[in-house]
Amino acid sequence: MLGILRTLTIALALFAGCVSLAAPGFAQVQQNVEIASLAGSYAVQGRNPDGSAYSGSLSLTVLDGVANLTWAVGNRIYKGQGTFIGNVLVVNWGSSSPVLYTVDLQGNLAGTWDRGRASERLIRQ
Repeated sequence: MLGILRTLTIALALFAGCVSLAAPGFAQVQQNVEIASLAGSYAVQGRNPDGSAYSGSLSLTVLDGVANLTWAVGNRIYKGQGTFIGNVLVVNWGSSSPVLYTVDLQGNLAGTWDRGRASERLIRQ
């Protein structure tokens, strides 16, 4: 229970970071996204907390309303699971803070991780 509360607290605290991605000059954010509609393959483009760039691929599947994500970045594989809190996909991936994604009108995802110090974009393939 404490883990769930911690995740929700972090998600709400970082929500402003994801919402700012929808500010003028950025893609509009979808409202009421069906999690099943996100299933598919994505190209990954991101920036680490130290500012270095990374890229890779991601597979997203959905089972029983839970998104299962598998990232391939460099020679490393990362896995996580997520659900929506409002219009934010909150993905726990083994770190102390989740990845928080919003979905744009084209079905791409933009998010932050490492408590907002890093960013990532998932581009539908």
